Amino acid sequence: MARKRQRITLEDVAREAGVSPMTVSRVINNTGRISQATREHVREVIARLDYRPSRIARSLVTNETHMIGLVVPDIASPYFAEIVQGAEEIAWEKGYSILLANTSENPQRELAVLPQIEETKVDGLIWCSSRLPEETLLALLEKHASAVVVNRQAPPHLASVVRSRHGLGYRARRAAAFLIQTGRRRIGYLQLYRSAAAAPIEDFMAELARWGVEINRAWYIPCAPLWQSGYEHTQQLIARHPELDAIIGGNDLVALGAMRAVLEAGRRVPDDIAIIGGDDIFLAGQVTPALTTFHVPKHEIGVMAARLLFKRLEGDTTYHEHLFDERLIVRESAPLPPGVTLDL
Repeated sequence: MARKRQRITLEDVAREAGVSPMTVSRVINNTGRISQATREHVREVIARLDYRPSRIARSLVTNETHMIGLVVPDIASPYFAEIVQGAEEIAWEKGYSILLANTSENPQRELAVLPQIEETKVDGLIWCSSRLPEETLLALLEKHASAVVVNRQAPPHLASVVRSRHGLGYRARRAAAFLIQTGRRRIGYLQLYRSAAAAPIEDFMAELARWGVEINRAWYIPCAPLWQSGYEHTQQLIARHPELDAIIGGNDLVALGAMRAVLEAGRRVPDDIAIIGGDDIFLAGQVTPALTTFHVPKHEIGVMAARLLFKRLEGDTTYHEHLFDERLIVRESAPLPPGVTLDL
């Protein structure tokens, strides 16, 4: 059986080059007064031995790990997966790695993983869609010199921000206005309940009132941001309230779960019940009928979050905020009838 190759150490390079370990360290970190001939000789030995400096050892010298932390509520969600992909793309360009923490939509787990990230001494942190209360979130941000928050607010001295231009409640209000103008009057709402930044139900009801449409609190159900939750809650909702002619899901996974429940109950989408989702994941346009939803630039969110973080890491500690737009994408699950002109 082949023997495992032993890792080349800094001391091995020093011995082969005939110099001190300190000289090798200075060549690697480009510090100290060393002749050009010695530098070139040590670099030649490093290349020949294929020596790769330990990241941990280098971080002790530079006080940098070349790692950034990225916290997301659910890595299995296509929404967050695209954000991670965008952030990782920029980190790779900068020569950084990402330490990814998945909190499984659990605020207690979110609290538990943060000390683990701190122990690794990451150079910066991207905190995406935190489920923590505002006072807890802000207290934890105090511990990080370089941070960016996504889909939450933060004081300028604590973090830069990437968030929707339109604010909380925008999707629910606009979805309600759209459905009402396309002839729907009995609208159910599966509101995401695990997000500390979730839009208050009062915003949604205020939009219904503005159009003079019936408001029935029994049609509005708190829902976890998961497909299974959307499916199960919709089963209950349409069994108890068969009069519903539309359902708004807090995100696309919830809306897709709702669609399955409606179809399994023998109801037609959109003829009997129109359905609107929330973030335009890839699957939204692939199902039948395709899902009407709000397009959110998920990859761009990740890219901008990483760029704002690197601004801070590079010494620009001024506050930066990137606002992204959300736009309604009309598809077959809630179509626009011929001749209807919208006032949104």
